[in-house]
Amino acid sequence: MAAIPDCLKSTLLDTNSEMKSRKSTLISSNNLTNRFILSRWGIRPSQRRRYKNLFVSIRKHCRILFQHYLLQGRIEWIDSSGRHIFGIYKFDEVRGNLILGFVEMNSKSEWTLSHR
Repeated sequence: MAAIPDCLKSTLLDTNSEMKSRKSTLISSNNLTNRFILSRWGIRPSQRRRYKNLFVSIRKHCRILFQHYLLQGRIEWIDSSGRHIFGIYKFDEVRGNLILGFVEMNSKSEWTLSHR
């Protein structure tokens, strides 16, 4: 389960490098679940029925993780390519599927976090 944040980080970096003109990236907890299960075990979302318990438990964990990130208001990490900071906001929630918006922040960033 500790690899889920790594999957989120790689998704954010991949999306951000592809779309420089984009201000924010939307990622849903179910999408993160599908990406994580595919990268970890090679199980596609179309195989959900066969691996129902796996998808349900990982989905619950991703929702808890997303709620935690939403309360923090940002995610930050340092890797070989430098320091990465993303502001986080709630975009929508549909039947338990939490959709968060991630905005890359830097010294030139226009987007500011609300004071919590």
